[in-house]
Amino acid sequence: MYRKLYAFILKRPLQNLLLIGITLRVLILIFYDGVTIFPDSKTYVELSSHITNLDFNNYSGRRTPGFPLLISLAGGSLYLTIIFQQVIGLLNIILIYDFSLNKILNKATAFWITLITSTFMHFIFYEFAILTETLSLFLTILTFWLIQKYNLLNSEGHIKYYIITSIVMGFLYLTRPMFIYFPVIFICFFLIKNYKSGLKKLITPIFIIALFPAISFYTWCSLNKKNIGYFTSSYFIGYNLAQTATSFFEKVPDEDKEIRDIFLKHRSYIEENKTEDYPMTVWYAYPDLREATKLSPHDLSHKLGEISKALFKKYPHLYLRQVLVSWLDFWGTGSTFLVNKEKFKNVVPKYLVYGIWKIIQQYLLILINILFVIFSARRIFQFVKSKFNYFDLDLFLVLIVIGGSVAQALVAYGNNSRFVFPFLPLIVYFVIVNLIELKQKTQI
Repeated sequence: MYRKLYAFILKRPLQNLLLIGITLRVLILIFYDGVTIFPDSKTYVELSSHITNLDFNNYSGRRTPGFPLLISLAGGSLYLTIIFQQVIGLLNIILIYDFSLNKILNKATAFWITLITSTFMHFIFYEFAILTETLSLFLTILTFWLIQKYNLLNSEGHIKYYIITSIVMGFLYLTRPMFIYFPVIFICFFLIKNYKSGLKKLITPIFIIALFPAISFYTWCSLNKKNIGYFTSSYFIGYNLAQTATSFFEKVPDEDKEIRDIFLKHRSYIEENKTEDYPMTVWYAYPDLREATKLSPHDLSHKLGEISKALFKKYPHLYLRQVLVSWLDFWGTGSTFLVNKEKFKNVVPKYLVYGIWKIIQQYLLILINILFVIFSARRIFQFVKSKFNYFDLDLFLVLIVIGGSVAQALVAYGNNSRFVFPFLPLIVYFVIVNLIELKQKTQI
């Protein structure tokens, strides 16, 4: 019976994956009360209204416009936004399956990669949240799908697909500014891999890939420069750096004594009463810092950023220790599953969802992440052993994911495990492929 069912599923694997995906989403819509709002959500909604009105004058500079554009396309309706995200979630299933199938040419393996990825609870529930995760994952897997399908890591790729990929990378930056590193790694990888083809042949693809992310970056940062006086993707960066400096903020010199003492007062309170909120110390201190300094939100962010960068330079060992903590948190599940318990219409589905996540999936996800790090080290070792000659998409994938893990750790502390989500299908794919490879080797 099981074999017949499995054979039937594999006759139409993608159709069955979509059927499972639609069924799960319909069930959640029945038992879960729609839109989930988080503290970050209102900042995306705020920017979406500026986009709808085509008026960016005096915009606060808190967010980039990628995800708010989706809200604006939904006419500002958050319910329609999550419907759009359901559709994007189903498109993600198609892209993950097709990417895996084209890469490994095995329907069964592609099916399991997609099924495991798309049935994680956070994969589905992010679609109900006014957050960037679902759109970020879509743009990430779309970029890899384009690179793989149209052979863009080789110099023979068609120009129009480099243009499309560059546009997607530009939107990826506008959705998650951290991803500005993506085209940089692509260009370096492409250049080193194909250097024998000659610079004349490589210059056009390199220029195109850099073009749209560069335009997106410069245009948005220039708009913020005009509105708030700082050339930055988001003025939050100063607060992010202060979060990274939280554990050694007492070393701030006396010239910034007022800011230091307010910060430390709130840090002590959190250490005694709310240890889980330790990375958010700067936000607890924020009202008092505003009142004491009389600085605007973006000026205060700039000031905190300058203080934090000075600490990083003076105490690099403490900074690197904190980067390591943030990097390890990236592979965990501390802030991965975001859902509003109060929105469940019945206790049974609530306990079922939380039970699946807490008892099974969070530990499975940690295991997958650990295996990814191990297999990544193995892949890099193979690359070195081959005398740096073995360039392929899997190595590029490793560099992008590990690069992302390091990039976020350098500038952010708190909710680090959310940053790994856009890479989820790539991580699952890489782990399963490597497990199959190991199994085949042990059978020889």
